[in-house]
Amino acid sequence: MICSHKFFDRFILILICISTITLAFETPLDNPKGLKVTILTYIDYVMSSFFYCECLTKVFAMGFMACGKDSYIRNPWNILDFTIVLSALVSMIFVNVDLKAIKSLRILRVLRPLRIVAKNRGLKLAITSLFNSLPNIGNLLLIVVFFIFLLAILCMTLFSGQFFQCSTDHINLSYYQQNDLILTQQDCLNYGGEWINPDFHFDTVPKAMITLLSI
Repeated sequence: MICSHKFFDRFILILICISTITLAFETPLDNPKGLKVTILTYIDYVMSSFFYCECLTKVFAMGFMACGKDSYIRNPWNILDFTIVLSALVSMIFVNVDLKAIKSLRILRVLRPLRIVAKNRGLKLAITSLFNSLPNIGNLLLIVVFFIFLLAILCMTLFSGQFFQCSTDHINLSYYQQNDLILTQQDCLNYGGEWINPDFHFDTVPKAMITLLSI
């Protein structure tokens, strides 16, 4: 009755939003013993306790794993919830233990906003559709890369060696003098310039593909 009640998911959704907002207030430059960090820590403890109670309630109602296809852990979204809750619980229990492995578990808190997706049927459907379309997106990506490869070969044939330019930064020449006096590589070298190739050119296929992608 508790799990299926309409206000249960709404209440948990409000807690997720509050927890997400508190995560946005944290910064690495905060004083670990300051008032701000202390308040955010206590709020995190309260939110984690509610999420832990939610997890236990669903486990008791649905069964953990061996109670049919509707068991709690057989749902991928519930696996995400369980992972977040378990990491928060471990970090709370071993809060005074100075271990990098324990501290790194707190990073999993950033996954809490994803629980909003799990609570919203429309968002869940959109994410599921996105993952189901990944194979077709991969095929489309291969086609795009193939056409870029063909264009890279064409551009390399047409523009190979044509993008060299004269660097006159160390020479006392104005822009107009440079355009009038320096027309070829030999002119550039005669006036003491450097004949260089820019980073984006069409002299090789990989560089041509990178240039096309940057354009």
